[in-house]
Amino acid sequence: MREVIDPPQRKGQSQCNAQRLDRGREREDNVESESIGVLRWWLSKRTIGHLQLWKNVECTTRQCVLTAAQLISKMDPSVDPCVDFYDYACGQWINNSVNLNYPSWNVLYETNMRAHDKIVHAMLKVMEGDSNIPLNRGERAAVELFRQCTDMDKLRMIGLNTWLRFVEKGARKLWPAQLWRRGLVDPDIRENSELGGWMRELVQDVEPVPLELSVLQAFNYSVFPLFWAGVEVNYFDSKNYLITIYEQLPLLLNPSVYQFNIPVTAEMILNKEGPQATSLLQETGEEMAALLGFDRSSPELRLMIARMIELEWRITVSGSRFYKHKKERYEVISIAELQIIAPAIDWRLFLSSLTGEELHARERIALKTGREWLIKLSQILLEYMETEGGQAVVRNYIKWKTLFFHLAYVKPKCREGFLWSVVEIYSGPPHLRKEFCIMRASGIFPLSLPSVLRKVDGEKRARDSKTFVKKISRNIIEEYRKILESSEILDNVTAPMAIDKNKNLCLQLGNLSVLVSYPDRMDNQLAMESEGDRISTELFWSMVFGAGAVYREKVKRLRKPVNPRDWVDSKPALSSTPIHNYERNLVQVPFDVARAPIADIDTLEVMSYASVGSIVGHEITHAFDDQGKLHGPTGNLGNSWWSAESRRRFSDRESCYVEQYARLTGSDDDAEARNSLYENIADNVGFEVALKAWRAHGDDSFRKLAGLELSREQVFFVGYAQSWCALKSKQQRGVHMIEKTRVTGVLQNSVDFSNAFSCPKGSPMNPEQKDLTKKSDQSKGGRPGVLLTSRGIHSVTALVQQLSRNRNRLSALLDLRYPSLYTSVRDANRMFILLA
Repeated sequence: MREVIDPPQRKGQSQCNAQRLDRGREREDNVESESIGVLRWWLSKRTIGHLQLWKNVECTTRQCVLTAAQLISKMDPSVDPCVDFYDYACGQWINNSVNLNYPSWNVLYETNMRAHDKIVHAMLKVMEGDSNIPLNRGERAAVELFRQCTDMDKLRMIGLNTWLRFVEKGARKLWPAQLWRRGLVDPDIRENSELGGWMRELVQDVEPVPLELSVLQAFNYSVFPLFWAGVEVNYFDSKNYLITIYEQLPLLLNPSVYQFNIPVTAEMILNKEGPQATSLLQETGEEMAALLGFDRSSPELRLMIARMIELEWRITVSGSRFYKHKKERYEVISIAELQIIAPAIDWRLFLSSLTGEELHARERIALKTGREWLIKLSQILLEYMETEGGQAVVRNYIKWKTLFFHLAYVKPKCREGFLWSVVEIYSGPPHLRKEFCIMRASGIFPLSLPSVLRKVDGEKRARDSKTFVKKISRNIIEEYRKILESSEILDNVTAPMAIDKNKNLCLQLGNLSVLVSYPDRMDNQLAMESEGDRISTELFWSMVFGAGAVYREKVKRLRKPVNPRDWVDSKPALSSTPIHNYERNLVQVPFDVARAPIADIDTLEVMSYASVGSIVGHEITHAFDDQGKLHGPTGNLGNSWWSAESRRRFSDRESCYVEQYARLTGSDDDAEARNSLYENIADNVGFEVALKAWRAHGDDSFRKLAGLELSREQVFFVGYAQSWCALKSKQQRGVHMIEKTRVTGVLQNSVDFSNAFSCPKGSPMNPEQKDLTKKSDQSKGGRPGVLLTSRGIHSVTALVQQLSRNRNRLSALLDLRYPSLYTSVRDANRMFILLA
């Protein structure tokens, strides 16, 4: 009999069947999944294999070939990279490079000079009528100034004639008319107070002239004989400009050569009993008097010159450079308070005349290096102004400096004696005339001259290079932020402020807080056209009126907001030195640097990250150095935003660097390592952040370079070292060590480097102890270097030789803020190092 199955049994059986079916399907899915997995594994292995094979195939693209050629041209592969990596990377460049004209020579200077050569070649073609480059009025004026400056035949033909006319009648052209128009000056005084008549008191009675007017006369020619005054960024409010006053520099530029153990008098100077600097100045003063027809043996003349030099000595040794505490204390006070602390000058009269507007007693004035030097200067001047004889000394001292500085613009056939040796400190030697002319033109035509280079390079290429370096800068800043966030040195008080400061750089990048290549105003044709007004018929007047025009343009900025796109006054687009500006919290990469081979769009990105990337990282680090610690996230000075704990932690790490770099110098004395400490830290941090940025953002499609057995990472390290290739130099480097020491110190501290080249532990390039302060990311930028002193200088001739030894680089530093023949104290600190 057939069994009847009840519904529950049928339901259970159906469920079993369903489960068996599901298990079957699951097995099929597993098999399919395993098959797909095997296929994927096979394909991935095949893809990786092909990728590895592809990467091992030599790259023949234009970028790869140019990169390989650049690397090979400098390398010496016979050197073991783990023993002497610098010679491995730069040996062939060192052996093949020739330097006949410069006290030091490296890839950065080479790039700078090539840029100048390119401009010169283009301007020569324009001057010869053989150029098809269209130039606007400003660019033509820049070319004309260069022509006037390099036309030595015409300069020798003119000789001293223009300078002599300037001595007698030059002042009336630029008299500060706003003074007498408001009735502040007697017209008779105005008519009888021309620049001419140096030493006129020796032959006739001279009507006294107010001190303020004598100083203004010099200012009209961009000469600042007693102090500098102008309009600069307010350190306490870096978004605005205000009137700023700071110290003058002595005639020989370096205050250290004026040092002496007892007060120097005119009688001592005449008897050659003072420092050699005063004896040298006596000789130059007498020689200049002879040019003007004086009998240099006249006792009255010699005594007057000696008294002027005594004044020079007293002003110099009372300056902040000789303070024991060596601190520059920036402060802002009112004109009323300024009048109280320094009553020798009628400041309201003087500054109103300078700015062309009636200033109130409450107008704020910045004293860049504090007030102590100014108080002492006022006391000295008050002493001299008590007598007619003293007034004559001050008046002739001011004229002496004005006349002397303008001798740099003349080239008489006969240039014998100490006078012309000292003048060459300003004008440079004959074989470096091109550099002098380029830098002078760059100061007077800060838009038009680099615009010529941009046109020679090709405007599209220049824009592409600028965009390329800005991209690298953005990536550097981004990686810098990550380092700050993970810092073990910055505590929870300081870290947020540091990140905010770095963030300000990043947020403002669109507004060019990292300024690259050239000012945006170069795209403004009207701005360049207006620079065409700065040229005259001959070099002397072009320099006089051009320098005055630039200075007056800066003065007009009073109380105006700072344009974040404006470049820093002291560094034009054509210069070889990238900078970090504390007050505005910006990094500036000039045109000469943002070009091949430092930043090259024609080679692989790795090369530019290694070179210009590490430079940008280095400069950003100065935002957090000892000076940077005084400037808050926006650049404003005043708030101590570093906590005591963060300072202590950082200080604890410094001794490691001092020990390492002292070892590298091979000296038992660690003075050089201490002096360069913060620059060395900046080198290490800049390198590390550039490496991180390249790894995170650089092109990853690296392939084997023809003729080289270098990996992707190895190329970065070689590229970094090659950006610092240099010839040996005996020149003192101030806050920077020689290039080989800088590169070696950085790479010794890099674990990534030793791994990339498999350097054994304990080898020269992979020491047992590495000074890893990367997470601190702070450094020091502008610590004063070892300056030239009169110790060991036993004759006037020896002093001239010492001062002139490095004069060829001086033209690149002389008053780029204002293209006169004077500089600020802060800019001069760099110059003193080069003079030493």
